[in-house]
Amino acid sequence: MKKYEIMFIVNVADEEVIKSAVELVKATIGKIGGTIDKEDEWGKRQLAYEVKHQTEGYYVVIDFQADPAQIKELDRVIKIHEEIIRHIIIKLDD
Repeated sequence: MKKYEIMFIVNVADEEVIKSAVELVKATIGKIGGTIDKEDEWGKRQLAYEVKHQTEGYYVVIDFQADPAQIKELDRVIKIHEEIIRHIIIKLDD
């Protein structure tokens, strides 16, 4: 298993939307056989530029371990959900 970090920005429309998006990402990491090492919620911040007609977003960073073959599935699931307006998955050095 390799170490990864995912950072994603959630639409700040509602607290329930934020909670469900964070739980979705955590559940998806579990479904692909990954383990979460650290979760850091940065909170609501101003975006540098407008994204999908939003000027603010809720930032979340999760460090996790997963099989490299399963990262595409995580990326696919996140892209489907409209409440997550941006995300990036980075492989961390061992």
